Amino acid sequence: MPFAFLAPAFLAALAVLAIPVMVHLIQKERKDAVRFPSLMFLNQVPYKSTRRRKIRNWALFLLRSAAVFLVVAAFARPLYEGTLNADSPLATAREVAILVDRSYSMGYTGRWDRAMTAANAAVDGLGPDDRGTIIFFDGGAVAANQPTGDHARLKAALQGATPGSGVTRYGPGLKLAQGILETSDKPRREVILISDFQRTGWDGGEGVQLPGGTEITPISVADGATADLAVGEVTFRREEQGGRERITATARIINTGVDPVTDAAVTLELNGRELETKRVNVKANDVASVVFAAFTLAEENLRGVVRVASDALPADDRFHFLLSPGQAVNVLIADGGAPRSSLYLERALSISERPRYRVEVKRADAVRPADLSSRAVVLWNDATFPPGETGRRLRSFVEEGGGLVLIAGPRANWTAAADLVPGPIGQVVDRDHPGGALGYIDYGHAVFEVFRAPRSGDLAAPRFFRYRPVQADSTALVRARFDDGAAALIEKPMGSGRILIWTSSMDNFWNDLPVQPIFLPMAHQLVLHAAGYVEPSPWFTVGQVIDVTAGAAVSAADSAARRAPRAARDLIALAPNGDRIEIDTGLLRTEQRGFYEVRSESGTGRIVAVNVDLAEAELASMEPAELVTALEPGENVERTAGQTQLRPADRERTQSLWWYLLMVAFIVLVTETVLGNRQSRRRLAR
Repeated sequence: MPFAFLAPAFLAALAVLAIPVMVHLIQKERKDAVRFPSLMFLNQVPYKSTRRRKIRNWALFLLRSAAVFLVVAAFARPLYEGTLNADSPLATAREVAILVDRSYSMGYTGRWDRAMTAANAAVDGLGPDDRGTIIFFDGGAVAANQPTGDHARLKAALQGATPGSGVTRYGPGLKLAQGILETSDKPRREVILISDFQRTGWDGGEGVQLPGGTEITPISVADGATADLAVGEVTFRREEQGGRERITATARIINTGVDPVTDAAVTLELNGRELETKRVNVKANDVASVVFAAFTLAEENLRGVVRVASDALPADDRFHFLLSPGQAVNVLIADGGAPRSSLYLERALSISERPRYRVEVKRADAVRPADLSSRAVVLWNDATFPPGETGRRLRSFVEEGGGLVLIAGPRANWTAAADLVPGPIGQVVDRDHPGGALGYIDYGHAVFEVFRAPRSGDLAAPRFFRYRPVQADSTALVRARFDDGAAALIEKPMGSGRILIWTSSMDNFWNDLPVQPIFLPMAHQLVLHAAGYVEPSPWFTVGQVIDVTAGAAVSAADSAARRAPRAARDLIALAPNGDRIEIDTGLLRTEQRGFYEVRSESGTGRIVAVNVDLAEAELASMEPAELVTALEPGENVERTAGQTQLRPADRERTQSLWWYLLMVAFIVLVTETVLGNRQSRRRLAR
């Protein structure tokens, strides 16, 4: 029978077979020399033996040679290289990865049933020597079982499976299959891909490289013409009327079908109660807007849903959102008492709508500890830092997560705040006409990032005639400097909060910054960054990772919870389907549409609204052959009529002859040891 070796270079080690030969040929019998005194006067004549040396123990010699040969042959990795019949188990054994698309487009009427039928048929098609793995994929991928040939286990993995809420991405599933196939010892590998083959799920840059010779069998469950009406983004307009907040909701209705939709009902629900239903007509592949009547927002965490009548793809028929009143940044301006010193700041913050600022201006010497309890930011503007209890409370306010902005105007005196200020404050610096300007600016910082794009604002335009030099220590970072190198904006972290120091004034006395176009956005960003503000989102998208330890808004109602230490809060989340999710890191990955309820041990928490990604509602399919061609695995299995030629590496891996050679070599060495010991005892006995 024809044999070959994967590593024939190891056969060179057969040269060590000479060792047993040499051992047997040069081995001499030990002789004890007995000296006779009477022969001491005779000359010694050398004795030359002409007798040829020969191997006396052929059994030991052959055993030792065989052991060496077997070990060398095992390292050379022998394999049987004959032609196998196509129906031989060695040639037909397969590693099969059955990929099942579970994105929400598979929930289109009939698709999931067809997918389950195809997956069960693929399991039934596995031979007795085949192994299979069920892989479900959408935006990610998960193997439902370990590779197995047990049909019952594979079908159990399929039972109870349903489409998810994610989008189609072929890359994760194929990469998981790639890892399984690369580690397989089966000579044949196959991927069975069951999907609706949405074009949006493949961009060609996934980096999938299936092992050479992998067969790809696509099974499409897509429909021809499709019809789907989806609720797109819902926007809100907030207005104050009579001290109460009124909300006007506008919904986008998307028709991705090939036929127009007429007189479709669109309903707005609040906390499970139907508020209003409107009718809408939407052209084919078009969008229409529905504006609902304004409603009063009078309670926290109002759960809202905009829905259309259920159709062939129900996952995108509902849009979830969450609303709360008073989502504003609560700001206290502690004024030093000079006329108009806080006028520009107050006016700049009062005209913002997204977010809104709730601003209160008080004289600095009238600020009491109770005034800090509901604030997100305190602006200490051109004033003396408070001594006593108020000063201690202001420090605690920052350590617990609040923001403090110190503005170094003419009357600023921070002697009592030595532990807050990053360095000593010098005497006022006067700049001659035309004044100084900002030289260095950290455009990557949150305060200045909005000016990063071209024509977004000229930060070099304001002129500064006076400022106070502050020497920043190692605990602080300088975010902006004047053109002479002096610090203009300094940031210092403290506890869970931060302190920002502006070394000039915020009025038009020491500079003309307040009359420049950049003042409004700069003042907003300064306050938002000090507050650690994260714009509250009424909803999130499936697949997003949410930091649930951050507050949904920076308002009086939740400022205390926002500043609570994260490590002290052990959180759980109740998913829309009722599953309980432990949150150890404070990060929640959303996998279902609907409302998540996040709770802490104390019972407090928040609600998160999650919707599907409407990119998946684009039901256009690609030809499966396009995906198969893009993968293009190299060939390593050649088939002819009635015969199969396997790649040598695959053939050797399934045969594993080296293992048997090592076992035989071990037995030979044991036999040689026993036989050698017995021969030695016989010689000693003689």
